Amino acid sequence: MWKTILRRVLIMIPQIIILSALVFMLAKLMPGDPFSGSIGPNTDPKQVEALKRAAGLFDPWYTQYWHWVQNLFHGDLGQSYAQKQPVATILGNRIGNTVWLSLLTLIISYAVAIPLGMTAGRFEGSRRDRGIVIFNFITFGVPSFVVFLLGLFFFGYQLGIFPTAGTINPDATGLIQEFFSRIYHMILPAALAGIIGTTSTIQYLRSEIIDSKSQDYVRTARAKGVPTHKVYSRHIFRNSLLPIAAFAGFQITGLIGGSVVVENVFSYPGMGQLFLTSIVTRDYSVVTAIVLFTGILALLGSLLSDIIMSIVDPRIRIE
Repeated sequence: MWKTILRRVLIMIPQIIILSALVFMLAKLMPGDPFSGSIGPNTDPKQVEALKRAAGLFDPWYTQYWHWVQNLFHGDLGQSYAQKQPVATILGNRIGNTVWLSLLTLIISYAVAIPLGMTAGRFEGSRRDRGIVIFNFITFGVPSFVVFLLGLFFFGYQLGIFPTAGTINPDATGLIQEFFSRIYHMILPAALAGIIGTTSTIQYLRSEIIDSKSQDYVRTARAKGVPTHKVYSRHIFRNSLLPIAAFAGFQITGLIGGSVVVENVFSYPGMGQLFLTSIVTRDYSVVTAIVLFTGILALLGSLLSDIIMSIVDPRIRIE
């Protein structure tokens, strides 16, 4: 087990180096420069040139890349030219919001998808199965931003049940009130994003259960007189969940990296909203840091999934 983890960690090192080089080069290929969104049209060109020279924009690309990597090792992600703050400070203020929203989304998604997937697989061909399949088609076919906008309009503005923006009520004082206020602000976007994200889990679990019903160990259990509900709960369900649990690492990182739409619709100050705002203002230092962060997060998600798979299925461990 530990050899597998160590091998995967060592493989990640060149992957991160290549990723950082690609992210840096793509940022350099983007039109404009970091000062494009913050300098007015009447600014003295000599002053602009002096600012670019001081920022090292006239240095060769490999010199800029080396300085950028050196700063990364010291925890310096650069300076945001639009917000006039260190990028690390800006990300530090946003990342917690996105992580909590992604975790709540994942919990809601599994809480909805697992019972539906089990029901559809167990009662294949029944009305319940067809209803769940139709629900799956709808959540798959309707664009997520349409669902978010409808949910925001109906539950936020028409019924006034949930807040429509922010992460916490300004009147909340104390840790307990702040905690519940934060949860209250996340429920609507997390519930909608979680329901939208059930599609693959429902379909995958349904297929696994249908496939498991014809396996030899299930026929043996039935032949021994094991009750049907125990066959499903102790044999079929447990084995069908293993691949889904292994896929959780990818889902967590995917939710964090794909939070752009839900955070912008609900004015939720997280990484996704920051990413879109930084692109509009051409704040390249922030964009580069977010892309690099989500790329590393994807690699960590792959590592987590491999670890879970090696735990649940020892056959994939490579000695």
